[in-house]
Amino acid sequence: MAKPDHHTIVAALIELLHKTLDQPREIGPDTALIADLGLESIQVIEYLCEVEDRFDLAIDEDKLADVRTVGDLAEVVRALLRN
Repeated sequence: MAKPDHHTIVAALIELLHKTLDQPREIGPDTALIADLGLESIQVIEYLCEVEDRFDLAIDEDKLADVRTVGDLAEVVRALLRN
């Protein structure tokens, strides 16, 4: 089965973010998860659990150290799906 490409992963991440946020927001690959969206730490944890469930993978904390944007997270997910 083919692995999803970056664009497909970004779209799924944005869809999950819309479910996490209290209010609708414009979200794109360059949207910063905390700086732009103002996610609280518990929201980040819940969101990452949703991402893990959606893509059936586990994301180690060390992989998240450089993640700032939706696009950054998409790259982490894509790399994990390749392995």
